[in-house]
Amino acid sequence: MSAKQKGNQSTKKTGASTATDTVRDDFQAVQESAKSAVTSEWDYKLALFFITTIAFITRFWGINHPNEVVFDEVHFGKRLEATG
Repeated sequence: MSAKQKGNQSTKKTGASTATDTVRDDFQAVQESAKSAVTSEWDYKLALFFITTIAFITRFWGINHPNEVVFDEVHFGKRLEATG
């Protein structure tokens, strides 16, 4: 082998080293996405807080309305008196 051929062989990447580089690149991409996920986790927590607050308000807004007994309550109330 000539010196030129030896130099070309040493600069060539083998299949194992390209696989290692690919894994390393994938790992770095996962690390970067994990960093952005940590910052966006607060977005989810904030959204969950607002949705829960709105649901609580809409559920209990006017909960004491109507002030009188409606038909279903009268019907089941009489049934309970009859069986109880």
